[in-house]
Amino acid sequence: MKRLLLCAALLAWSGMASAVVYKWVDAQGKVQYGDSPPDGVHAEVVELLGTHTSRSAASAPAPSARAASTSTTPADSSTKQAVDQDVAATREKQCADAQAEYKKLIEGRRLYKTGDNGEKQFLNSDEIDAARMTAKQEVDALCGSGTS
Repeated sequence: MKRLLLCAALLAWSGMASAVVYKWVDAQGKVQYGDSPPDGVHAEVVELLGTHTSRSAASAPAPSARAASTSTTPADSSTKQAVDQDVAATREKQCADAQAEYKKLIEGRRLYKTGDNGEKQFLNSDEIDAARMTAKQEVDALCGSGTS
């Protein structure tokens, strides 16, 4: 139990130790602390445990400025397009495979599965119906509601 409490305390402390804390004076002359100061206010970074340099900032970047700096670059967008194309191609292949399996189950006469020893085990009508239902659900999930 003591180890669990110690572990929880260390995890909480490590999260606080890595946080950036700003110090500024508000319009009423009171000292304020926070993780992001208001726009247009002179703020300085508070020296935390494990840091030995004091940094000051004229004002912290606004959240919108932070979001703008992390926008996608042309290289990122081309990579995203390549990934999207790969995903689309994989889905099309999975859909085609599922449709072929469903077609085989619908049109097949003597359906079987391969046993452990490699021998054919023919399915009865209930097993065939269950396999058809499963295949239809798979086609619907992979291709949408239509089964062309």
